[in-house]
Amino acid sequence: MKGILQAMKLYVKWWRTWNTLPVYAWVKAAKYYKAAKFEAAAQWYERGLKRHKNHPAELCARLDLAYCLFQGKKLEEAEAHLKYVANHMPHSKEAHLRLARLQLWTGRSLDAAWTMRRALRTSPNEAELIAFFMYSVLDNGGPKYLLKEAVDASVQIEEAGDLNLFLEATKARVSEVRGKGAGSREYLERLAGHEKAPLEVLLMVGEVCINDREIAKARRYLRKALAISPDHPRVLSLLAESYLLSGPFYNPEYAKQLVTTACQNTNWLSPREMHVLAEAYYHLEDKISALIVASKAKEEGSRLLGTYRDAATLERLIEDLSTGTQA
Repeated sequence: MKGILQAMKLYVKWWRTWNTLPVYAWVKAAKYYKAAKFEAAAQWYERGLKRHKNHPAELCARLDLAYCLFQGKKLEEAEAHLKYVANHMPHSKEAHLRLARLQLWTGRSLDAAWTMRRALRTSPNEAELIAFFMYSVLDNGGPKYLLKEAVDASVQIEEAGDLNLFLEATKARVSEVRGKGAGSREYLERLAGHEKAPLEVLLMVGEVCINDREIAKARRYLRKALAISPDHPRVLSLLAESYLLSGPFYNPEYAKQLVTTACQNTNWLSPREMHVLAEAYYHLEDKISALIVASKAKEEGSRLLGTYRDAATLERLIEDLSTGTQA
């Protein structure tokens, strides 16, 4: 009797939501998903997609499938499903955000910027989308016209209620980059010190502190980011960078361990993480490994939409390594 009641509830739920009978492959997939058994869930989602093309629940199934594939480090497959959903659901904020986050994860910040730009066409007043748009352009190092577009969009937001930490932080970082707005750096750090500071805000401040060689401060923010996302490639590679700077914190072997994990987590797709790994090998005087990884970083950087932000620095490293290994 209990089983019959559960089946009836399932039928009613699916009919009210999708106006169809349940797709049992997706029902099973959802159970595995909730149990964090992502590989099994992905198999059932894929089975359902093969048999039920153009089903009303197809796009939701693809969103969940993309997450399962991401957990299994099948990043390119996950991205393909997210692009499909974003193209077929242009009003879906969640689909575009997940796609942009994945693109940032693999070091393709300009791709993420364009993803956010498309999302803003249908949701122009979403503070989170604008913040991600601005953050992605900043992370890419431009171009200036996209940064201006992002800033112009942020001006249109009428803040109400709670402060949007992410948007405020990206605006402060823009002011700092442009050399405008006294106190922008201090304001950015105050926002990063908030207990609910988003991961991206912590990454921004951590990178700024590393660039200014404020290592202890940088690690304070990055450890907070590590607690939010322990396997995030950018968190790991920024921490690695902090161990490559001369001084009492210098530890190139540990830096190599950190950034190797970062590269693995991107499936060796992010030129930035590989660039840092090449630097770590260089510090360890393993010039052959450094040259191999730096060349791979250059190869992946050439595939990016736009130009890898630190391409000139990477090119100089390759030249130095090539001269050293030939000698």
